[in-house]
Amino acid sequence: MRIAVLCLLLMPLAAMGEGGTDEINLLSWGAGALVVQAPPSYSTSGNWSPNSLLDELPSTGWATPTGDLTPKVFVFELADKSEITSLAFDTAQVENRGRGAKDLTVEISDRKDGGFTEIAKPSLEAVKDGQKFALKTPATGRYLKLTVLNNWGDDKYMEIMDFYAYGKPLVKRPLTDNSGAFSSSYGTFRVQQTGATVDGCYEHNNGLIESGGFDGRVLRFTWTEGEVAGPRRGGPAIMIFADDGQSFLGYWWFAGNTDKTPSGDWVGKRISKEIGACPHWKPGTSNDVVQQIKSQGRARLYGILFDPDSDHLKDESKPALDALVNAARSEPTWKFSIEGHTDNTATAAHNQTLSEKRAAAVKIYLVNAGVDQDRLTTRGFGASQPVSSNDTALGRSQNRRVEIVKN
Repeated sequence: MRIAVLCLLLMPLAAMGEGGTDEINLLSWGAGALVVQAPPSYSTSGNWSPNSLLDELPSTGWATPTGDLTPKVFVFELADKSEITSLAFDTAQVENRGRGAKDLTVEISDRKDGGFTEIAKPSLEAVKDGQKFALKTPATGRYLKLTVLNNWGDDKYMEIMDFYAYGKPLVKRPLTDNSGAFSSSYGTFRVQQTGATVDGCYEHNNGLIESGGFDGRVLRFTWTEGEVAGPRRGGPAIMIFADDGQSFLGYWWFAGNTDKTPSGDWVGKRISKEIGACPHWKPGTSNDVVQQIKSQGRARLYGILFDPDSDHLKDESKPALDALVNAARSEPTWKFSIEGHTDNTATAAHNQTLSEKRAAAVKIYLVNAGVDQDRLTTRGFGASQPVSSNDTALGRSQNRRVEIVKN
């Protein structure tokens, strides 16, 4: 049987695009940003909640409770200390013209509990997306405080759809081990991390965390649920872990869902550093790559990481690469076509070359590990076959991948 394997090769979620030159929105789920202080709001999850300010979707946003028009204060935590050069806001899809936020203040600090310095006092138009404000002097820090002072005259709500902070990270923290057990409304999540690679389970409907990978504090993986040896469903998911590893905020989508908004969310709280087990999963009992190829015709290895705009494999990719090596050894009749894909943030020619080089880098690793090169072929597709929208940092990170598809 000839197999083409799907594995995702990621650039850092908080890194530049494929061209490596553009500033990015650091205030997004894909970049690992979190809300660490939120005001009273219309909702605590989903649309009209504080977290919707970070989804980069102008159709979803934040609103105050009904009739509460007092100034509202947010504090956002970036993944790392960063340099901010401009801010932007979306208000085109507020529910009516009068509800759009009008006057704001934005401050920055290295601490979430104080030391804030004002960097901007934007006044927004009532109904307009992409309202961008360049800072006179770049501002550095890790925490942004946003104060919404008033609206355009509505007597019930103040609303903003999105808040963006453009710039670049100044530091990149080392990878930490977030293994353990976490309580949630979907039962207990059990996370097994080796290097950047993650797998595990959760107790709801035989849930599995498959071929996940950390970059910084952002975990991307495929979730599946259903009968243990029967029909299953799933799709992409992310979790953003707090610095201390004691909690996470997660979002999931159904496979093939063209709607950019999440299908649901998770909130997890650590209950143990011990991983434990689910009835349908135990740590280290099977090769996750083999099981995915057998059950789904493909495996997605989110734990393979490259340097930005490069085909150089990061050291933390080794566990995911070794899992692929072990899969090839355990199924000696399989053949693999390694196919590279990028996002769309550079030229088509640049992306095509980069995708070919990244696929080739994986092949070289496998051959050096003893896999017969006659079992391996490579192809590059650049940005021509996206699996998600390139409009958001999260979507672009999903498009940066190498696929191995079953023929």
